[in-house]
Amino acid sequence: MYRARAAVVAEIEAELVAVVASAVQGVRDAIPVYRNLHGPQLADVEAIAYWSLRRLMTLWAGGDPAIDERDHSRFRAIGAARAADGRPLADVLRAYRVASSVFVRHVATKYLDALDPPDIADLSLGVLDAIDAISEEIIGAYIVAREQLTSNRAQAHALLLDDLLAGRHNSPGAVADRARELDLELPSHPNLLVVEPTSAGRSLTDDTVESLVLALGLAPPDRTAPSTTTRNHLCTRREQRAILLLPSTIGRAQVDVACRASGVRGCLVERSTVAGVGSAWRLASEALDTAPDHAFDGRAVLDTGDGQLLALLTARPTADTSEVVRTVLGSLTESANAHILEGLSAFIAAGTATAAASQLHVHPQTLRYRLRRAQELTGRDPRSAWHRLALDTAIQLRQLG
Repeated sequence: MYRARAAVVAEIEAELVAVVASAVQGVRDAIPVYRNLHGPQLADVEAIAYWSLRRLMTLWAGGDPAIDERDHSRFRAIGAARAADGRPLADVLRAYRVASSVFVRHVATKYLDALDPPDIADLSLGVLDAIDAISEEIIGAYIVAREQLTSNRAQAHALLLDDLLAGRHNSPGAVADRARELDLELPSHPNLLVVEPTSAGRSLTDDTVESLVLALGLAPPDRTAPSTTTRNHLCTRREQRAILLLPSTIGRAQVDVACRASGVRGCLVERSTVAGVGSAWRLASEALDTAPDHAFDGRAVLDTGDGQLLALLTARPTADTSEVVRTVLGSLTESANAHILEGLSAFIAAGTATAAASQLHVHPQTLRYRLRRAQELTGRDPRSAWHRLALDTAIQLRQLG
């Protein structure tokens, strides 16, 4: 045991929480994929940093530069875990270099007077040797795990969508790299569909999900060997719900027909971004949690406007009144459609086309034409209780805002 090093290690132990926080912040500042980590992901990074720096100090204080088999085993497990969550290998290895650099600078700056030059040199060399050994174990385990994951395409595709839903991919480059590995061409603005059985007593089987995928005109999951065709959709499960990432060319009408044919109902959030898939999933899932049955009258699929309206009605922290207006009224807010919006507003207030026409001093047929155009442009029938609520709410919010 080196007494000077042991004394420094004892002092660092007392401030290790701050040292680890500084190292993790250095990693987040230097590596884009780590910047938006939060919750369990960030806690995992902090725990690994805490353990790694503590282990490094122990080796340095004892003058033993070699990591043992338990260390090797732990870093193999870390490599396999990073392969599973899709974090790029180069970024993972760089994170260790950045954190180690922050630690060495801290020791050399704060404890220079307490140490001899050989102590600082041994610490630096020990870090280099440890990173070399760590890199070998992480790279080997990462490659093996990635090969195992990609050998089952259905599982690998589902895992990628799971990561997108959880927000584990914050870098477009990382998503592109992983999609390339899996022979995917993900749309830049996908549609996200969440579906569930039409009745609470039914279960959502894999066969039902597969029939839905086929009804949408897409290839079902390939559960065996790598596919020879490039896919542009993903599918995963959450208990009695399925989540599908779809090309933007598959719109609401096509999805509604497919859901009816497959005996499911759902919520479609159109033209999200890959980075916004997690938010789209939460909006759609919460809409299905809270939508009354009559919201599905005449259709099997809710849309983004329904999700935004339900977020507002249930006082969700994410509720956005401007999004309710935009997603419910759509192009009715354009100046060219002002007369249509006026007719719709009058109909909702008056209750009948005749009364609304009289109020606006137009022929009842003119008013009915405007209502038909409003339905065509919004996809909402103002004679339906749910759609009338959505339209009226959006109109009132627009007038208030």
